[in-house]
Amino acid sequence: MIVRHTEKGWEIISHYAHGLLAGKIASQLKQVLMPEHWIDVLTGIVEHDDHLLNFDEQEYLTHNGTPKDFTMKGGTDGEALEHAKRVFYNAVQKSQLVALLVGRHLEFLYKGLAEKYVPMKKFLGTIKGLREKQRKLYGLKPKDEDHLYDILLFSDRCSLILCQDGIPEVGRKLEINLTIRDRTYFIERSGDGILKVEPWPFESSEFRLDFEYRILSKATFNDNSELEEELGNAEIILRSFVFKK
Repeated sequence: MIVRHTEKGWEIISHYAHGLLAGKIASQLKQVLMPEHWIDVLTGIVEHDDHLLNFDEQEYLTHNGTPKDFTMKGGTDGEALEHAKRVFYNAVQKSQLVALLVGRHLEFLYKGLAEKYVPMKKFLGTIKGLREKQRKLYGLKPKDEDHLYDILLFSDRCSLILCQDGIPEVGRKLEINLTIRDRTYFIERSGDGILKVEPWPFESSEFRLDFEYRILSKATFNDNSELEEELGNAEIILRSFVFKK
């Protein structure tokens, strides 16, 4: 989960909501960038970070009892492997194209761990070995696969910036990443709060996106169960953004 501390309390954005926002961003791209089997690609983008929140499997509180942001390390290497397997094999049940994209992202996330943890290295090697068959099934060349994954990376990074409220003050640009069509994208906020992306990769010249988050007024929690209960009862708020060329 993505955690932000504000004057009102803890803002909690689930990775499911983050993934959905990434899918909404991808759905606004220019039609020419959308490949065949677009729904499969979009599904891979929406679900690339699913199955992360499991209160019985992992500790979601810091030593001080505050909600733990996903950037804070937690859990064992074995738990990371089990998570990766669960995400990948759920994707396989949908389509090999979804699994291709999710597998690429798992490699991106866990390549560092794989360098020191042999079981993860073996698992990533296994899913990498499936890619040629996955591409062949959908008539893709390696460069086509890279283009699809670039769309995922762009959408994922842009969504994360929005969820983390990471856009700088007015007048400053923030690099999103070097991805689609080998171009570097930047995001900035105008004085009236409108968001602009350069170069503009979207079909419409103006559109609105939103995502849900929860507010927890309580400062600390005794255990995972208490955090889970508070999240279930928390106020749900919709945050909106307007993008304009």
